Amino acid sequence: MWLLILHSFALLFFALLFAFRFRKLVPHPETNVLEQIQVATNDWKSTPHWVLLLTFILFLFYPLTLGFSFFLRTDANVVVVILWVIWAYNWSKYTFWRE
Repeated sequence: MWLLILHSFALLFFALLFAFRFRKLVPHPETNVLEQIQVATNDWKSTPHWVLLLTFILFLFYPLTLGFSFFLRTDANVVVVILWVIWAYNWSKYTFWRE
C-alpha cells in the first residue's frame, strides 16, 4: 500500500511540476499534451521534456502499481498484468503513432 501512495505522490508531483513550472518553457505550449510527449521523445535531454516523459511513464505504470497493491497475494495478479499491457499498449499507440 505504501508503494501505491508513493507512486501517487510522485505522479502528482511531476504532473504539477510540469504544468506549473515547465509548461511555459516547451515550444508551442498550447498544443495537446500527447503531441508534447511525442515531441519530447526527440529532444529528451532538456529538463521540461524529461519531466514530461517521466510523468508519462509514471502514468503508464500506475494501473500496475494499483493492481499489485491489492491483488499481489491472489491469482488476480495475472489479470492485472494483462490489463496493464492493454492499458500501456493503447496509450502508447495513441500517443506515439496517433492512430
